[in-house]
Amino acid sequence: KQDGQLMIKLGDNTVPYHEDFRFFLTTKLPNPHYPPEVAVKVSLLNFSITPLGLEEQLLGLVMVNELPELESKKNEIVVQN
Repeated sequence: KQDGQLMIKLGDNTVPYHEDFRFFLTTKLPNPHYPPEVAVKVSLLNFSITPLGLEEQLLGLVMVNELPELESKKNEIVVQN
């Protein structure tokens, strides 16, 4: 805090912090490594898509459009288990 204002350090600069501030980083690295002091301060999300996962998603879309009653039955079975 500085003069009652929350501050955040970015590099060598200290700037005012705002509650609505969000900072997003992306990478093409398949398995990036971050030091522990960074990893504890961030939320890491892995949005990688496997061919099998993509196939299942596309099959689900086809089922919804082509055989909606069969898709409903499948969803009921999934919920029961």
